[in-house]
Amino acid sequence: MTEAWRHRLFLSAPFVAIGALALVTPSEDGLTVCPFALCTGSACPGCGMTRAASSLIRGDFSGAMFYHPLVLLIGAQALAGWIWYLLRRTGRVGPVNQTTLTVILAITAVALVAVWVARLVSGTLPPV
Repeated sequence: MTEAWRHRLFLSAPFVAIGALALVTPSEDGLTVCPFALCTGSACPGCGMTRAASSLIRGDFSGAMFYHPLVLLIGAQALAGWIWYLLRRTGRVGPVNQTTLTVILAITAVALVAVWVARLVSGTLPPV
């Protein structure tokens, strides 16, 4: 793949993702593709995120929070990453500091696991 095609892919990815999520109707009885859920029969820390994002795109904020309460955080991080990519490509910002990126990813991972444990204990994990 040439560099020009790679950049086009990165530029169009959010629009393709939003379009695909707009077509997906959140459903609790749909087929799961989560390897963790398929092996264990239990939702993983990220389970429900696709349904949450689809609900959010449709304007159903409470439905999005029901499927996964961290959908806004993950969505904001994805948007920030895409904007950073655009600014980096135009030379307006430098590369991401690796320490900062590691801290952000570690905090996100801890938040995902914490929410998963809380939902596991309270019995509010999304169906798989």
